[in-house]
Amino acid sequence: MVLLVDAGNSRLKWSELDAAGRPSIQQAAAYGDRPALAAFLDLLDAYPNVGHITLVHVLTHLFAESVQAACEQRGVHLHSVRSVAQAYGITNGYQNPMALGADRFVGLVAAHRLANGQASIVIDCGTAITVDAVERQGQHLGGLILPGLRLSADALIARAQGKLSFSLEQPTIFADSTSNAIGGGCLFGLVGAIEGICTRMQQNMSSPVVRVLTGGDAEYLNAWLPGDYCVQPDLLMHGLAYITEQTLCTSC
Repeated sequence: MVLLVDAGNSRLKWSELDAAGRPSIQQAAAYGDRPALAAFLDLLDAYPNVGHITLVHVLTHLFAESVQAACEQRGVHLHSVRSVAQAYGITNGYQNPMALGADRFVGLVAAHRLANGQASIVIDCGTAITVDAVERQGQHLGGLILPGLRLSADALIARAQGKLSFSLEQPTIFADSTSNAIGGGCLFGLVGAIEGICTRMQQNMSSPVVRVLTGGDAEYLNAWLPGDYCVQPDLLMHGLAYITEQTLCTSC
């Protein structure tokens, strides 16, 4: 059995890879108050027959070392994906290629394949929002990072020493309470930022451009975004599936 695993800042996500190389429906578990390593160990216990794991993560070296040790102890082959200068059809646009988050690199791989020869913009809507541009030949042009929806609201509330709250239940541009004003302000500010960034990027890219929206808040934000976006909540699983296919074929 092959597992595809994405260890993010707040959740562990995974899929099984079937015999045809297709990922199953993505599953997820929030860390809550537990460390990410505990969630990963629970995953190993839940899949005693797993033989190979392709992992992408944005966590610490200690997490990586602990995961490697746990897999070795169980006889599981682990492939941890890292950002490199060029691989899987993508040419990394960062000055220091390894400084690009591995999750962003996997997203670029998946979006480039999804775009099928067209340029693409990948918007990953998680704890932070990342926006990356890829030309049709696979050249990564670079990207931007901004606070995610809840992180923006939490930061504003923290500056007020916790005296405020926010609500996203019924967002409106004409909020009639402070909690709705904070929630709506963060939402519409982020929507405007995403749309504006994508528009500016497209002015300097080949046409047409496929806008790919992924991450935990992708579907929620898509309902408020005015442009045309391709929503792929499990985008990274498709990227990990392709990387696994290439890795296992190379090792054959």
